Amino acid sequence: MIYFLISQTAWTKTQMPTALKIQVIDAFENPVSDAEVVLYTTEENYRFQKNAFAKGETDKKGRVTFRRLQPIPYFIDARNELKKNDGLAALTDSLQKNKINIVIVLIE
Repeated sequence: MIYFLISQTAWTKTQMPTALKIQVIDAFENPVSDAEVVLYTTEENYRFQKNAFAKGETDKKGRVTFRRLQPIPYFIDARNELKKNDGLAALTDSLQKNKINIVIVLIE
């Protein structure tokens, strides 16, 4: 019993990793499932679609989450077979460290 009390005081609180939760919607504000979402760290990589930092696919609610990110801005490319977000404000603000940052991306 004493061992448990000593161990409990030694526990440290871990911080949540910086995350980016993206929801992809269409022009009617409907979630877009099965959309490919790609993060880039530079505008050049975004424009030429090279050196992707991370990739994911949206779920049935149009959401995808990227974890363990740096607190920097990211360029977001979202697309499916019919729609994409080219030129539609695809740059996030600098992410808040150790928080879940939320962004909605429109694809047309």
